[in-house]
Amino acid sequence: MPSRTFYNLNEEKRNRIEKALIHEFSKGSFEQASITNIIKEAKIPRGSFYQYFEDKKDAVKYLIEKFILMDYQKMHQNLVESKGDIFETALRVFDYRTNENILNFDIGLAKNILEELRKNNINVFENKETLKNKQSLMEFIDKRKLNLESENDLYYFMRIITTITRSVTMEVFSERMTKEKGREMLEKEFEIIKRGMKK
Repeated sequence: MPSRTFYNLNEEKRNRIEKALIHEFSKGSFEQASITNIIKEAKIPRGSFYQYFEDKKDAVKYLIEKFILMDYQKMHQNLVESKGDIFETALRVFDYRTNENILNFDIGLAKNILEELRKNNINVFENKETLKNKQSLMEFIDKRKLNLESENDLYYFMRIITTITRSVTMEVFSERMTKEKGREMLEKEFEIIKRGMKK
């Protein structure tokens, strides 16, 4: 994670560096990103970059963790507003991801982050390292409406919902389908799951 030096920077400089990270990591894969481009755009010396981040992977991790925290906040808000309805929450999160620039992340960066989360099998429901003292989102789900036998069932159910939502979001980001078609597909898939899950 970024050093204390990075967090001690004045807000303008920290925002400038973050903007340069977002821009560079949006252009292609994380592997293709260039530290040279980042330091040029941020207008900082190369040595300063390494005072703030251990390496390129550390900078990527910083953006991914910001994304996870934002996802957590959005999911928490939607779970509360939908009275614990996980299907409605997943649809709202899909709308949020596909209709807004998340943290000024453009579609390229959001796509790269979701792909990284998929590759490493990470989801917001179980990322204890990033979420630290945050309350588990599973506590906000209305389990009375779901045909589950245990907390372990809920864990696997949430993995299924997360994977489906992420997969359809990636289809939209890759322009293989429109947002409208993606939402329609999600609604149909969730309807099929509900038939077997609802009490």
